[in-house]
Amino acid sequence: MIWAFLLSLPVIACAVAIAAVVSRREERGRSGVPDTFRMQLVGYPPHRVHEVLARLDAQIAANDVLLTGEVPPPVEGSAPVAGSSPARLAAPTTHDSDARQRAEATSARLAAPSATDADADAGSTVTSAHGGWGMVDLVVVAVYLGTALHVLSNLVGRVSSGHLSQGVQDHQAFEWYFGASAHNVATLSNPLFSDRQNFPDGVNLMANAAVTGLGVPLAPLTLLLGAHVTFFVVELLGLAGTAAVWYWFLRRRGLVRPAAEVGGWLTGFAPAMVSHANGHPNFVALFLIPVILDRLLRLAEGDRRVGDGVVLGLLVTWQIFIGEEPLLLAALGMLVVGLVLLVHRRLDVARMLPGVAIGAGLSLLLVAVPLWWQFAGRQSYTSIYHPPGGNDLAALWSRATRTFGTDPWASAALSMNRTEENAFFGLPLWILVGVIALVLFRRPVVQALAVLAVVACWLSLGEEVLLRGQPTGIPALWSLFDELPVLENVLPTRFAMIAIPALAGLVAIGIDAAFRSSPLAADDAEEAELPEWHHRVGGWVVTAAAALALLPVLPTPLQVDPRPPVPAFFTGDAWRDWSHGGSILAVPPTDIVDARAFDWQLAADTLAFPIVEGYFVGPNGQPDRGGQYGATRRPLSLWLYDVNAANVVTPATEGQRQQFIEDLGAWRTDSVVLPMREQTNALRDSLVTVLGEPEQVEDVYVWDVRGLRS
Repeated sequence: MIWAFLLSLPVIACAVAIAAVVSRREERGRSGVPDTFRMQLVGYPPHRVHEVLARLDAQIAANDVLLTGEVPPPVEGSAPVAGSSPARLAAPTTHDSDARQRAEATSARLAAPSATDADADAGSTVTSAHGGWGMVDLVVVAVYLGTALHVLSNLVGRVSSGHLSQGVQDHQAFEWYFGASAHNVATLSNPLFSDRQNFPDGVNLMANAAVTGLGVPLAPLTLLLGAHVTFFVVELLGLAGTAAVWYWFLRRRGLVRPAAEVGGWLTGFAPAMVSHANGHPNFVALFLIPVILDRLLRLAEGDRRVGDGVVLGLLVTWQIFIGEEPLLLAALGMLVVGLVLLVHRRLDVARMLPGVAIGAGLSLLLVAVPLWWQFAGRQSYTSIYHPPGGNDLAALWSRATRTFGTDPWASAALSMNRTEENAFFGLPLWILVGVIALVLFRRPVVQALAVLAVVACWLSLGEEVLLRGQPTGIPALWSLFDELPVLENVLPTRFAMIAIPALAGLVAIGIDAAFRSSPLAADDAEEAELPEWHHRVGGWVVTAAAALALLPVLPTPLQVDPRPPVPAFFTGDAWRDWSHGGSILAVPPTDIVDARAFDWQLAADTLAFPIVEGYFVGPNGQPDRGGQYGATRRPLSLWLYDVNAANVVTPATEGQRQQFIEDLGAWRTDSVVLPMREQTNALRDSLVTVLGEPEQVEDVYVWDVRGLRS
């Protein structure tokens, strides 16, 4: 805590030093109505008045030609304004008519200074909606990719022999999901269901975080190189891609390149993203969220309601198949921001509604059957109980496990587990964001993002505020919503993830404002014979302050431990002689703490045989159809679990033996497989009292039980 406070001092100094300059420029540039996204640049040096008047005359002439039906000549020196240009967000707008909005957009275009006047080195002020990326943008993406490789560096070269151990069995579970999708594609099976575990009942993939939206299109990669490679690729491109697409979004909104770079990096590599990378690719691959948001803004700005609505519907549908919960959280965040902008009359809901209705209708049409299958299909369930899972208040400003210089034990004391460190923003970042919000608070978008950050963090505290594990007696906001349908299945700690793009947006806006609010504009600096960089120094100072503020969240590589080796019985073809359309019972049976049999399946021709029980979410077998993790255990499974835990030979009684044989029949088991490893003697000798002597095949003991279960 002391170290974090000391690191905050230069951040405070930089932020306060620039605050006065930014605030003065904000007052000077304000024309009665505060800007929505960034400051509007107004005014020209005297020697450019004639140039501006000439451009206006040329535009008027072009409009006159357009009225006659002829193709107007291009206006010299002007740039096209795309439908998604940030002009309508950047300048004060009204909503009287479409024509007036288009006129304002044209006026903003003609009034904007050229790139050479503002920030040639920092990047152009506005990225055209249809313009391509340059080399600098590709370098930015390469930096994001390098950061993602750094986070996953311990897994490089070990995708099949190592696993992300701090995610318990989630790494293996998601590899299995990728394998299940590939198996369904290869066999033309139902993509929403799989019987490769929990045989013969199977698993409802729509009712699990099965990421079929990535598993199905990546099925060729899985079938060719294996699910281990697919998992690594999704994690790598998920982290880097999320950062890159948010960078693209911020550039689309007109922010200077350094602002977009910092904002994009924070959205892709915030502590919550790194934490979920321990085994939750559905919360890592969030690259569609900024595209969906961009499409919504296009509907508020442009006239392509049908086209943009259709694209919006397709994007939402794809995101549903990647991860429904991230989409729900994003929708709640957009709702909060939208309400604040609506209060300021900065969101044209009437313009948006037709396109949104088209998108919602198309998406509902496409997902109607999958959603029915999720809630009413085979192996579906209604809801699943989660213990109280709110953030500790101290977690909001503390530091996460996988950050440089942190105390992992202190971090562990403030979080549920290593995959749910959803806050941990660090004190310096909060200080910087607070200064930016105070200085630029008159901007509606700053107010919206600040409100979103506060509401999201407040919701994440759960039902009661805890401070370093001690109850405070203060009720949190979540207590008002925890019993609502759908929301009741969400862990409240994950609401803090909504604050990530809000904080990143505030930092990016602050940097952008500093670049655009220097005491001297470029022309004034040239007239005063000052260096070219002089008018941009404020922006670089704030960028440096942001870099310092992000040091406490700089990630370290994720922990990777060796996997249990896959028996040669499964890496070769020996298993084929023992699988005849029924299941294989791994000893001990697969569950939430032991998913090694998933690796057996993936090694043996990508889920070519099914296994008994497993790690998934399914119905609990009760009338209320509640959910539970794993299968409802049968007596043989419970007995094997107890023998394995005690590591003591436990002979089965005759009554137990009869019950166990019935269990094998219910599972339609072909063979029982026990790997030859340490501490297997108790399991082997206990199973001999039920199944007789096994056959040793390579490095496993195998019992052929087809005769017993028949």
